[in-house]
Amino acid sequence: MTLRSSITTLTLAASLFISTPAFAGDDDWNDSDKLKHFAVSFVLGTASGAYFENKWTAFGVAIIPGLVKEVSDSQKSDNHFSGKDLLADALGAALGVQLGNWIITSRGLKFQSSF
Repeated sequence: MTLRSSITTLTLAASLFISTPAFAGDDDWNDSDKLKHFAVSFVLGTASGAYFENKWTAFGVAIIPGLVKEVSDSQKSDNHFSGKDLLADALGAALGVQLGNWIITSRGLKFQSSF
């Protein structure tokens, strides 16, 4: 799969995902809660990116707490599953994994030239 087709597929998948009911409702994109989700996932992503060499494994580990929180929220009568929160978690985890994998490794600090 080429880079162009990968980007096209990811863009289409993200568009379909964002159009689901999980992104509707009174959950505001500008809420400070999104920044908290991003920040926590960024830290987890950085740590897991430094620990795991495989970026997908690191991303999976970093996104689990956010996913668990959203599923837990969906079980409460006064709360709901928020796709926007989960997207903030995913963005934070992805950037954190890149940083952790690029700069920090289990063997110490380094710079990795390939992505």
